[in-house]
Amino acid sequence: MGKPWFGAKAYGIGIAPKSVEGWIATLVYVVAVLGATAIGRRLNAEPWMIGLAGLILTIALLALSVIKGDHQSWRWRWGGKD
Repeated sequence: MGKPWFGAKAYGIGIAPKSVEGWIATLVYVVAVLGATAIGRRLNAEPWMIGLAGLILTIALLALSVIKGDHQSWRWRWGGKD
């Protein structure tokens, strides 16, 4: 399946980018959310439509992180002391 793009964080809960591909995916997400917001405001879209676009993009990033992750649990970690 190849190397994981996202992996468990050393401290705290959740996952974070662990490869160049993961960082690129995160950057694309940020640019897409900012772009959707700017386009929505430019077109005078309803605020809920801009929020829906952000929600869809967030769900897509979460799905990608699950698919391309290292499949470890998203539990609290104490930097290897657990």
